[in-house]
Amino acid sequence: MKRKVNEEILRKDSSVNKVQFDREWFYSIKDMADYLSEDLTGVEYVTLPMVIDELTYNVKCATWEDITRFLQKEPLEDFRGSVLKNKSLLTAKPAAKTRKKK
Repeated sequence: MKRKVNEEILRKDSSVNKVQFDREWFYSIKDMADYLSEDLTGVEYVTLPMVIDELTYNVKCATWEDITRFLQKEPLEDFRGSVLKNKSLLTAKPAAKTRKKK
């Protein structure tokens, strides 16, 4: 995310289409992708009716929490190597199975 954005700024911005549904704000995924210059194709969304230019469209929308959760990187996503102090664990052979004698 290149811009410093919070939900208050988004509610005031007229370039992002939004709708309030059940006391929660939903933002158009397409508009948010343009606004943030990010690919938001994997965001969980709901389709809601939204009035744009006096016409009603069914638009893919997501909450601000859903969008920020998607944009946050996994904690180890950029971790290129593993730091393992006990290297013998990598080459250890599995323990032999013991059979009970009858």
